[in-house]
Amino acid sequence: MGAFLYRYNKQLRDVSDALMGNYFEAGRDIVLVTGGVSGLGREIVGKFAAKKARVIVLDIQSPTMEDRVENVHYYQCDVGNRNQLIEIHKKVIQEVGKPTVLINNAGIARGKSLVELEYAEIEQMIHTNLLASFYTIKLLLPDMLEQKRGYIVTIASVLGYMCPARLSVYGASKSGLIALHEALTYELGSPSWNKTGVKTLLVCPGQLKTNMFEGVVTPTKLLAPELDPAYVAERIYSAMEVGRKGDIKLPLYANLIPIFRALPWFFADGARKLSGIDKSVANFKGVLNRATNIVSLGRKVNGPRDTADIAE
Repeated sequence: MGAFLYRYNKQLRDVSDALMGNYFEAGRDIVLVTGGVSGLGREIVGKFAAKKARVIVLDIQSPTMEDRVENVHYYQCDVGNRNQLIEIHKKVIQEVGKPTVLINNAGIARGKSLVELEYAEIEQMIHTNLLASFYTIKLLLPDMLEQKRGYIVTIASVLGYMCPARLSVYGASKSGLIALHEALTYELGSPSWNKTGVKTLLVCPGQLKTNMFEGVVTPTKLLAPELDPAYVAERIYSAMEVGRKGDIKLPLYANLIPIFRALPWFFADGARKLSGIDKSVANFKGVLNRATNIVSLGRKVNGPRDTADIAE
């Protein structure tokens, strides 16, 4: 019965999404992706570019020849730096046009306890992972509303619902993105009757097979398998192609995690111990990228070898 209701609700939602508002059209829309040089971001960029869409990438890294996707406009930008972002936005409009699709994907992580984190590291993660999404939406949304056409995709994480030890700032930033998505969705009007022409989509994946979380061990590969970023990018594109809004949680267990938030603390505590989630980051390594020594917020952050500064 539960499976039937789930399928019925999904089909009803798919029909509603298709009928209400716009859907992505490669020949019509301009796509802006933050953190699009590596990891999931690069897969998203490649997917949209393959469909002949005009794609813009904002990333603190400059792509290597190997990473570069053909016919994509790259702009080197620290999206967590508001003033820099404002200037790049002006340049993007002049050189490419006004984006109608925004995919906020940029993210960095540092696997340390809160006591071990430097103040600058905390600020850097919050600026890149969370505040950057506020900045980009505030810059791009007015033009979307004027054109009555837009899509805002927020790449959060299942860790925004249940965060392991040693990823406090990362988890907090992802929780903030989930709250941002929810509030923004209803600022635009009820999802079932949104007349603005702007849709929102939240994506909460589990652990991805990227350099972002090298060394992180998922409790069980059967229940919590690592996700292929190409598969996640395909799911995002397919959802936008039919005008879907709401959220995408991957893999299956990601849909169950919010339920744990409603359980009494002793059940939730027991589930954490059984899953081993708080030990999963013990061997967190990450991979330092070409922009490890990031000049941000007026100071240089030199990452030790147990950190990762890689766009998701």
